[in-house]
Amino acid sequence: MAEQRKDLDEIIPGWSTGKFTIPEWKFDRKPALILNHMQDGIVGSGTYSGSPVEQMREYMKSHPQLIGNQKKLLAAFRERKLPIFFVCCLPRPLGFYPKWGFIFRMATAAAPLGYLDNPEVREGCQVIPDLERRPEEQILYHTGTSLFNGTNLEQVLRHHGVEELVLSGFTAHSTVYNSVVIATDLYYSVVVPRDSTGSPGRDTGNDDFVFDKLMPMYALVTTTDDVIKHLPQGK
Repeated sequence: MAEQRKDLDEIIPGWSTGKFTIPEWKFDRKPALILNHMQDGIVGSGTYSGSPVEQMREYMKSHPQLIGNQKKLLAAFRERKLPIFFVCCLPRPLGFYPKWGFIFRMATAAAPLGYLDNPEVREGCQVIPDLERRPEEQILYHTGTSLFNGTNLEQVLRHHGVEELVLSGFTAHSTVYNSVVIATDLYYSVVVPRDSTGSPGRDTGNDDFVFDKLMPMYALVTTTDDVIKHLPQGK
């Protein structure tokens, strides 16, 4: 067993200590960029954010590099003609949720009800103007706690021949983390650039734990510049 542990430390730096480092890596197959919850209702007006609106606004104001890094990712994927998808949250589609968990209680109390035919929901699901979404960059609308819930995202990715994902946006310890786990259940390889992935105000203390301890079990956690450096040229 001791010999096996030694071998694993050579293969997985940090295996024994839990202090993982970024290994040598590359994209073996076609990647897509997914930006999660970069929508008015969460990072814009914050009207159905999972944290107080003031905290979200303060976070976005004090972390301009987050959107700056997302713009860098978008530019790199656009230049290489690699697929880009935005996923926005329909916060309260059915009018009821599981009864426990503050995120569900918040949505029940504050979030608009329904789908995109409700103007309030439609407004909150608009991608923020800063990211200058292009018409060919598809928006998908999810329900629940993962970007695969209520969407045909998996079918769209398969259609585009995508097998590796770069996943960024909000919220690191919630929807992004949940989506990483489900994506790997579907056998996608996932890369998360931590410097373009955030959590607002009250929740920022969760980020380091998620990035350093939980996500490395399933995904490669790295930086925006490292992702761009490893991107294939595309078609």
